[in-house]
Amino acid sequence: MKLEMWAYVDGLDEAVDFYQRVFDAKIKTEGTWKNDDGTYEICAFELDGGTSFSLAERKGESAIEGEVNTGNIMQICMLYKKEDLPKLEKAYEMLKDGAKILTPLKSAEWTSHTCDLIDKYGLRWCLMVW
Repeated sequence: MKLEMWAYVDGLDEAVDFYQRVFDAKIKTEGTWKNDDGTYEICAFELDGGTSFSLAERKGESAIEGEVNTGNIMQICMLYKKEDLPKLEKAYEMLKDGAKILTPLKSAEWTSHTCDLIDKYGLRWCLMVW
């Protein structure tokens, strides 16, 4: 069994560029599809260590009319090693632009660094040293 994370956003092409920069992500050939006009239909990303996630445009049959992404149903947790703290800090600085910060980057009793935010595309993120 394999678990894959897919998220639907408004403004997929902008989101692809944004998340590539936030996470130094590579676009995977397998699982990425483009429309005839060159825009993304679905984009699959690969992160360090082989972790992956995919984004798709929130439209058509997959969109619920009148509803928007709010980040209230699911949270994506990115767990970083202590030595990767600079990557976590970079991601946080980029994700917080236009975001609703629920918990700013801080220490907690279970970790030296953690945060919780809903980014400008409506995705809820937890970044944490684990």
